[in-house]
Amino acid sequence: MPNVHGIEFNSSQSELVKDIVRELLKDGQCSVYAVPHMKPDGELRMASIPSEPGPRRQHGVFLRIRPGAKEATIVRPMNAKAGEQLTKLTKFSQAELLELIRTWRKQTMPA
Repeated sequence: MPNVHGIEFNSSQSELVKDIVRELLKDGQCSVYAVPHMKPDGELRMASIPSEPGPRRQHGVFLRIRPGAKEATIVRPMNAKAGEQLTKLTKFSQAELLELIRTWRKQTMPA
């Protein structure tokens, strides 16, 4: 199984997840990290990076991706208003999900 930032996704999911992560990293001011101890298979998270210098800390988690048996699941952040609570990542929904995730990022930005 292919590994994406420390979390194992099946081969069809891994390319879609990598594409989403690449696009969001191009926007800047964010980081990606794995939470492997979450059951059953871990979780991949993206968070905003504060623009001021100081200790490295992630604030405002705006994306959580969990591997699944057939499709990866995207979990909406708790303080975001747009979209469904759980969304399946597919090749056909990738473009509109990317825009929705950018909206979540704006909604979860730390003050």
